[in-house]
Formats: sequence, structure tokens, C-alpha cells
Amino acid sequence: MNKLEKRYNQEITLLGERLRKLREQKKLTQLDMEINSGINRTEISRIENGQKNIEFLTLVKLAIALDAELEDFFSE
Repeated sequence: MNKLEKRYNQEITLLGERLRKLREQKKLTQLDMEINSGINRTEISRIENGQKNIEFLTLVKLAIALDAELEDFFSE
């Protein structure tokens, strides 16, 4: 694995962990997120587990569903 792949994997995993943490803090399930965002809960699960690349539009939808700011996904 080269540096780029390693960094990508680290960042996508951190993003998923932050998303899960925000969702749990709001006491929302993945089903709640699916209903609020229109994003399939299987996709939400894959994002939270660092298994899926995420588009900017998806980030915006998730932020709206969580009543959060985009910056919340990138800072602790």
C-alpha cells in the first residue's frame, strides 16, 4: 500500500467514525438517518465503517439529517 492509499484509508475511516459518533450523540439509528437523509442505511453503514467513498452531496445530506455543520465531520 502506498502513502496515498494509506492516508486515504485513514481519513475515510476517521470520517466514518465521526459520523457514527455524531449520529449516536443525537440518539439516531441508521434507519432514522435513512429517513432523514434519503440515503440507504446500507450505504450509511458502509460510510461509518470506512468502506465507501463519499460524495460531497452525500456529506451535505448527512449534515442536514444530523442538524450538524460539515466541519463537524472533520474535527473532534
